Amino acid sequence: MARPDGPAWIVNGMAIRLLVALAMAATTAATSAAAPAPAPAPAADAAAAPRTQRTTVLLDRFDTLDLGPGRRWGWQTAAYADCTYNPNSWKLDRLTTDALSTADGHLTVTAQHRADGNWNTGLLTTGDSCDSGGSGFQLRTGDLVVVHVRLPAAGTAAWPCLWTWRDGGNELDLFEWYADHPDRIEFVNHVRESSTVYYGPDIGPERWVYVAVRLGTDNDTWYVGSSRDQLNPVWSDGTGVGPDFSAYLILNLSIGDGTFHAPPTRTDPVTMEVDLLSVERP
Repeated sequence: MARPDGPAWIVNGMAIRLLVALAMAATTAATSAAAPAPAPAPAADAAAAPRTQRTTVLLDRFDTLDLGPGRRWGWQTAAYADCTYNPNSWKLDRLTTDALSTADGHLTVTAQHRADGNWNTGLLTTGDSCDSGGSGFQLRTGDLVVVHVRLPAAGTAAWPCLWTWRDGGNELDLFEWYADHPDRIEFVNHVRESSTVYYGPDIGPERWVYVAVRLGTDNDTWYVGSSRDQLNPVWSDGTGVGPDFSAYLILNLSIGDGTFHAPPTRTDPVTMEVDLLSVERP
């Protein structure tokens, strides 16, 4: 979702994004005449119940917004070159606390159009937050991450994501969703470079869906489901994150600038909701 500064990286990063965009365009063309294929089947051991013998080490049901210095969440990130925006990340984001609110156990992130063409929007992170808060919690190898999210509306240029970041890398996109392809969701391991696009009946605009990821040394497994107790393994990457992985969690709603996906075509507010984010550890 974000990258470190530097001309060499920018060139390489844009090349990688361009290749991804071309590959996705080819995939879209290839599937336009037929029903999309499901993501590759997970490894055999992925079907084991993901909650077995685990301790909850992070749980937020968003009854309140625990935000700011000394609190659970920060609202800026050093993954963005300027903490509140990142000119090299193909986003129109301008981060603000006004975009974040909680009510009735729901976190709502609201992106609002600005007169300059950018969008005020929101982000939560556990650390590396430009002194804006966060508990310092880091995801580790072996953890199971679960999020229950209501995806934004289609055709809005919305780009919601749950991802990780530390020391200019350690990025794992637990999920990414794009409003111009609302029937699919992406899973990307940048640590050991693997990815897939998943199509399923639970994925769609303005729909609630559970997404979970179990991190492993040599294999990560993604789950999707309609309830916390009915998470179905849908993909295993066969690469994992290594034995010593650790990184901060980031949850955010971005608005794409049109480089790789359709730009905004209207200016009404865009929203994403989350009512559960948890991490369980062996």
